[in-house]
Amino acid sequence: MDKTTERLTHLIKQAQKKYGEDYYIFAIPKFLGKYFIAYCSMSKDLKLLLEYLNELINGNYSQIIKSSLTYATIALYGKCFTDASKHKNAKLEANELFKTNDKFMNTHKYLMKMRHEFLAHRGETEHEVAISYLIIPKGNNNEESQVRFSRLKQIDLSGDNLIEIQQLVQFLIEELEMKIKKSGEKLHSGLLKLYTPEQIINFLANNAK
Repeated sequence: MDKTTERLTHLIKQAQKKYGEDYYIFAIPKFLGKYFIAYCSMSKDLKLLLEYLNELINGNYSQIIKSSLTYATIALYGKCFTDASKHKNAKLEANELFKTNDKFMNTHKYLMKMRHEFLAHRGETEHEVAISYLIIPKGNNNEESQVRFSRLKQIDLSGDNLIEIQQLVQFLIEELEMKIKKSGEKLHSGLLKLYTPEQIINFLANNAK
């Protein structure tokens, strides 16, 4: 059994444990559920991101922990607005979400710039500045000249930015709740239209191993 199958089996067993005693559980084909799954996954990622932000706002951590929480925040946020798959999957669209809210759009652009130019790719940005320089020994010693490297890299986000990002993420979670509700209703009706009751019985997962 490969890792993907192993983890899918684990999820089915979790569903059996949680709902199997009181409900019939029917596995929904992946192609039908992909948007519902994507929106639910984004919501969970953003709720985790909120926990990172709360730690950054309220915690007193070393630079290592601060940088880890900061980079995780930027990565999870960017993930909700990008799609690296071969097939078109759901992702959030900034122009749709922030068309009447410049404040959120500006904070979004700031985070995505951090994601694209600072975290995911090595670009030229004020968040990471580096130089190389030559040192030549003074005097008549036999030491050779050498080249050296120095860098300033942003470790964490400022307090004001953290509050703005927190407000932005809370707004996105509320927007996702509406998308989850709408896609869930569409998934429910689509499943019943596409398959007959006899076919749906084949998806019964209560006793799946």
